[in-house]
Amino acid sequence: MNPFFAFCNAGFKTTTKIFGDQKVEGWENVPKTGPVIFIANHLSNLDPAIVASLTGRNPGFLAKKELFKFPLFSALLKLYGAHPLDRGGVDLKALRWAINRLSQEDGALILFPEGTRNKEASGMRRGLAGVTHIAQRTGAPIVPIGLAGTEPLQNVLKVFVPRANTRIKIGKPFRLTADASSRPSRDELEAMTTEIMVRVARLLPESHRGYYQEAASKPFAYTEELA
Repeated sequence: MNPFFAFCNAGFKTTTKIFGDQKVEGWENVPKTGPVIFIANHLSNLDPAIVASLTGRNPGFLAKKELFKFPLFSALLKLYGAHPLDRGGVDLKALRWAINRLSQEDGALILFPEGTRNKEASGMRRGLAGVTHIAQRTGAPIVPIGLAGTEPLQNVLKVFVPRANTRIKIGKPFRLTADASSRPSRDELEAMTTEIMVRVARLLPESHRGYYQEAASKPFAYTEELA
């Protein structure tokens, strides 16, 4: 494991135990080996650290490129496992990086498909299709994670004193049923992305499902749970 990530991860787990109130359901759903994509709703700046602490891996992240404009901070982010993402369009370089990460033995990737934080927790935003492209091209299992209560952790310095009552649910791993070589239509791509996001929405209170409130009750056609 990356020593810098291991150090940061251990430190954050310690401060969370001391200052936070964190309850997690579904530990048994975290794969111990093999490539995997972890996805979650996004409420705070510390969500990546929170999800990383659940994985038992040295995961990679995609983070907005604006965070990498300061050389020292950029170097630390990359040591931690982050890679810059241009949210203004289709970032093929970031897509290739993510796919390569998952091609590695036990490669793990953390994605927040909403693309930005929903700081008021008024409900999930519409997910972006990047997660669907990555999942289909790699065939990697996806583990959905529902985060609640992380809103107070907006300031990254709160990693030292993460006072928050966080409630986390880890869902069962699932996979897209579409073949990696197929080229889904725009409507199919949207339907796949919706199903991926609904897997997260179902782990949240109904009041937090937002854009996926209605879709959360519909059956799945493009994804299946893994045994």
